[in-house]
Amino acid sequence: MLSVLWTLAMVGFLIFVITDFAALVVAPTVVVPGIQSIRSGQTVNSGFDFDAGNWTFDPSGTGASGAYRSAGGNLGGFLEMTLPSAGAHGYWWQAFRVDGSVPFTGAVHLDLEIAGGLNSGRLIVAVDSANSPPDPNVAIGFVRFTGPTSWTAMPRFLADGRLADPGLYYLKIAFFADSATGPVSVGLDNVRLAWTTDAAVVVYVPAPAPIVILFTQDQTLFIAYFAFIAAVILLVAGYHLVRERREVWTAFRAPLEAIGTRLKSRSAWIALGQVWMAATFFQVVFFYLVLAAGISPSSPVQPTLQTGWYWLYALANAGVYEEFAFRLLLIGLPMAIGSVALRVLEVNRHGVAGGPGAAGRYIAGAWRYLVGGAVRRDSSKETLVASWAFLIASSAIFGLAHAPGWGWWKVLPAMVAGLGFGYLFLRHGIGAAILAHFVNDYAAALSYEGFGGEAFILLLNLLVLGLAIAGAGFFAWYAIVAWRHFRALIERFRPPMRAVAMPGASAPYLAAIPQPVAAPPDPGQPPPPGQMWSAPPSTVGPAVAVRNASRIPREYTPSYVPPPYGYPPVRFQCPYCAWVEAKYDAGRFTCTRCGRTA
Repeated sequence: MLSVLWTLAMVGFLIFVITDFAALVVAPTVVVPGIQSIRSGQTVNSGFDFDAGNWTFDPSGTGASGAYRSAGGNLGGFLEMTLPSAGAHGYWWQAFRVDGSVPFTGAVHLDLEIAGGLNSGRLIVAVDSANSPPDPNVAIGFVRFTGPTSWTAMPRFLADGRLADPGLYYLKIAFFADSATGPVSVGLDNVRLAWTTDAAVVVYVPAPAPIVILFTQDQTLFIAYFAFIAAVILLVAGYHLVRERREVWTAFRAPLEAIGTRLKSRSAWIALGQVWMAATFFQVVFFYLVLAAGISPSSPVQPTLQTGWYWLYALANAGVYEEFAFRLLLIGLPMAIGSVALRVLEVNRHGVAGGPGAAGRYIAGAWRYLVGGAVRRDSSKETLVASWAFLIASSAIFGLAHAPGWGWWKVLPAMVAGLGFGYLFLRHGIGAAILAHFVNDYAAALSYEGFGGEAFILLLNLLVLGLAIAGAGFFAWYAIVAWRHFRALIERFRPPMRAVAMPGASAPYLAAIPQPVAAPPDPGQPPPPGQMWSAPPSTVGPAVAVRNASRIPREYTPSYVPPPYGYPPVRFQCPYCAWVEAKYDAGRFTCTRCGRTA
């Protein structure tokens, strides 16, 4: 029964994966035109060095007045707004046009000075498509003042939500004198709104608050980078499909009772399917728990037909770049560096057999940890400890990195997904982690391209729900396996037990020893000889030896097969525990008993 359910779940996952890759194949027809239409711009005459050109003052019928001052600004000229009394207000405005691919992002910067008898006032910054007085209820910026102030740089006001489509917009800077003892003078300088298409090639260092190293909107580089991302995803998918086709076939054709063969398949595709369903189960359950708690989960992913090109690029980029950043950089790189350091110490201390260049090959073998796929259950305990530590740390950072865009509710689900991606990286390599991340993020991507409509979304949601239900079993199985591996790792650090003599039960000295009794002689036979004392039976049992992991048992017979004639024999004996069996890998022997290398 379990094998049937497993097969149904994997078939459903296969259908889900096909929709993802279909969207990726079609994506260039949508993404490339979007990249070619990237535009940017800003309002003009922000420094007011010569006049108030392109800016207009509106007194709003309150007796306020506006003027240009050629000196006294921050620096040079500035715009002045004079409010004669309490209750007066006015605003400066400028029209500007936005063109190009959506979505847009924009921000307003300005410096402000207040003089006069102000007791309480408000600065209002608004951006909209109507040439009308600013509405404080939909303003992008609101700052309250309780008195005069010298030239001060205001916070950065984001206008992303107001620049929905290409067209004509108005930037409005208003001030309300709510309470004043006399006329109030408000100065404005360095007023600028800069906007651009919200898409770029960004290189950053992963952290809860990412550190940006490179930001560019060069269209040629942008298109080449997207082609690189798509190629990486398609190549690693084909690589694992071709390389592991026999493992996949073995898992599907295994007998019905062989559920273990299916769950423990060495195929990266099967492993990522099971991991993805387990992570999806947790995310769905957690999502509904958040709703039940009265919290409304937010999401930055709000695609439309106009913004679909951006999300097709951004989600594919996340599947590749985030795996390089959070898995390769935060797990693979430190493990590789640590392994190099340990191998250098081993070479300097014990040397490496194998002739010229063997030491270099042995040290270079540490870099296999960089791309993942080098950790096994029987790896050395030091390797497993490092794997656990870097896996948990990188997953926590991965979860926290989702908080700025999604909100704090997303941290735990993203961390669990990071644990799954990290496991795939350690066990199957960076390619498997990229595929799992891509499959997760590109769900419903076909709908961003206008395919299927509401019917497709409904069917896809039902499929994801079914896979999430199947993921409950995978989640439980992986939790049990992880706990067992963790306990086994702890056991490997316990000190070996020494042989202890186990005495039997003692008896009182000369206690009730049965004495031999001579039988009466037969008639006509000579009398028996005199009785001799016999040694009392021992009351102390034999010593019982408890297995000592540091000693070779007497009954041990090594499974050694001599090499063919003409080949020198290769023998091994661990210098730490004297065991004579080991695994050979990249120029080193790893003891199968204590796990140390020599």
